[in-house]
Formats: sequence, structure tokens, C-alpha cells
Amino acid sequence: MQSNKKRIRVDYAPLNVAVSIQCTTPTRPALQVFNSRNVQSQYEPDREVNPSQFWPEVIANAADGSWHNQYANMLLTEMHWYVNDVEISQHPDWQGNNGAGDAKYEIDTSSTNYRGAITIRQNVSPDKQYSLRFEGVIADTRMGTLIPIKTDAIILSTEDVSEDGFSISIGEDQIIQYNPFKDKLHLYEYKVAHGKITASAAAESAATDENAYKRTIPVQVYKGGEVITTGFTVKLYRVDGASTFTELTAAANKEVLSISNTAIVLDLRLITKQDFLVRAVLSDSNHPNPQLQFSVNRVYQDYNLEPTNGASILPGDTQRYDEVMCASDGNVVEEPENIIKIDWYTDTVNKSHLYHNEGQKTIFMIEKTGIGKTYNDSWMEIQAEGEIKPAHDVAIDSNGDIFVDENGNTLIFN
Repeated sequence: MQSNKKRIRVDYAPLNVAVSIQCTTPTRPALQVFNSRNVQSQYEPDREVNPSQFWPEVIANAADGSWHNQYANMLLTEMHWYVNDVEISQHPDWQGNNGAGDAKYEIDTSSTNYRGAITIRQNVSPDKQYSLRFEGVIADTRMGTLIPIKTDAIILSTEDVSEDGFSISIGEDQIIQYNPFKDKLHLYEYKVAHGKITASAAAESAATDENAYKRTIPVQVYKGGEVITTGFTVKLYRVDGASTFTELTAAANKEVLSISNTAIVLDLRLITKQDFLVRAVLSDSNHPNPQLQFSVNRVYQDYNLEPTNGASILPGDTQRYDEVMCASDGNVVEEPENIIKIDWYTDTVNKSHLYHNEGQKTIFMIEKTGIGKTYNDSWMEIQAEGEIKPAHDVAIDSNGDIFVDENGNTLIFN
């Protein structure tokens, strides 16, 4: 007699999605300059000659490593770009062709990682500005679900520099990515904190590279194309919505290490995904304050865990020791428990998926596992399960008071 069938599925971790708009043509950004004194081209850049392109970068990952393509753009459906909250094809300013006879915009529908990108061939007059954002849907084929995505807006605008105008730039990509697997500074500090190496100024300096969590973002302010260093104050804001911002300071916001007129320093360990706006507040000018938006995204990469103790259990053994080896991107990951929450389990005939402890290393009592003494039950399977740790957060007690060390430094954890 055959029993009824029962279908079960793989229990996948939820898909984490981060999306933001990236300018793929950095010499042709969202901000244009209008210069009536230039007889050859009053718009700089002139999008009718050299168009701008903006890409809704969709980054996806799952904590269990079951999602293998970091970029999910090729899975986009129901793609829509909106101008001032109106679908772009319905906005009267964006219908038809530009002065050169070309379509004012084009949306990439190819099956590539640049699917959804919009190419803009329309110049924006100085008296107008447009809020541009993207919406779409991606399919999580593992779980059979649809995930709607929506970017924050960027502003298409033009500054009239017929007279000296002001602008601002940062010495970084407008999309800053932080990958904890590549952070040598965090690894160095972890080793020092656990007594595995001695602190060294030279080693710390060598570990502070472009992948380090301590990220210095240079800021430059221009007047009429010339760099200025006075007459303004640089301020940093968190973008909460299309037109909603919260000012950030080093004193009140722990992800902000410092703000000056020449640089902003952020602690990327405390950020999962956040959009920022940097603004130069002019001291004495009728010109609008120049500003620029950028984002920070925390990204992950796939990894593998492998227990390393392959020795048999001897009849007199009472304890079992093991240590996990972690590999990622073709390299061995040093101190993986710094990045990954590693849990140890065993299976025997009598006890299935028995939890023991957490960490890169494990030691447990063999008797606890339920292993038997006959040929049929004297076996044990051991496994390590990992989950990438989230972004750090400030440590507080039940009253909301912040924990600090003996030197008064704020403690963070993940």
C-alpha cells in the first residue's frame, strides 16, 4: 500500500534587496550647467549630443548564501520611471523628440545587469527641475515571490553660470559599497582586541585602504569653476524621503565620525543601506546652496564553511573538538566569526540537529549527542551553519544608556 504524498520545500532565507540610482556617465551627471557665454554649447554637458544614463542598481543577497547573483537587474519586470511622480511616458515635458530629433529618453529592456537603466537626451532649462525615480518588481525564483522595489529620487536640474555659480563634488562614487569580507582594518582591530597580534600604527595604516569601514569622503566646493575654501559650511543629511532630510552630526550620530569643509568621515560598519545628502551652506549669497546626494550600501559575498576535524572517535573519548574553515571568493577567510555567526550542530540516530555552541571553534561532550555503542548507531555527523552578521549597532542597556569602555569610547556590536 502506498502512503499519501507530502511535499516539503527548502527553507530559504529571505532575500535582502538594496536599490539606488547610479549615474553610469559620471562626466554627464544629473546636474547640468547653462552658460550663455559659450557660443558652441550653452549646456554643459549637452545631453542632445552626449546623453546621460542613470541605472537603478538592484543588489540582492540572502544570508544563507542561496542567492548567487549580486545584481538582480536582469530579473526586473514592470519597470517604470517617474518624473515629478508622473510616469515619464505620460509627462508632457518628456514626450516626443528633442531638438536633435532623438527620443528624449530610452529605457534599457535588455536581459543584462543594466536592465532598467534610462538614457536621458533632454536638456533641462535653468528655470526647471525634475524629480526622477524608478519602480519595478523582481522575482525571487527560490521562494516564488515578487518583490516590489522603489528608488529614492534624484534631481535633474541646471545651474546658470552666466554669472559665477556654486557647485559641490565629492571624491568618491555616488554609490559607496562596503563589503565586510574585504575590510582589513576591521580584521586588524579584531585581532588586536582578542590578543592575537600586537597593535601597530604601521599595520593599522596599511589596513586602512579603500575597503576599510573608516571611509573619508573628500568634499570640494566651486565658485565659477574655481575651488573655494571659505564662505560656506558643509553639512550632512540623511535622506528620509523625496524631500525629507535629517541633519547628521558627529556628536549625535555614531556613523558620522567627523564633518569638515574638506571631508566627511563615516563608519560604514553601522550602515546597512542609507542615502545621504551633502550640502554647502553659503554664508552670504543669493545663490542656492549647492548639494549632492550619495548612498552607502552594505554588500556581501558567498562563502563556504567546512569542519576540519576528520579524526575518528575513540572508545575512551569524552569530548570532541572541531574548527571551521571558511572560504570566499577563492580565498580563506581569516577570523570568520568576526563576520559570520557560526553555529555547531550534530546528528546521531537518537538526536537530530542538536545545537552545541557558536563560534569558529567548538568543543562539546560526546555523550550529549546521543551517539550509540553498536555498529548501527555509533556514528555522528557534525556540521557548522553560518549566517552573515548584520550591520553594527550602538550597545545600550534597558534604560537606553549607551555602553562605553574605560576610555569613554562608545561600544558597538553585531
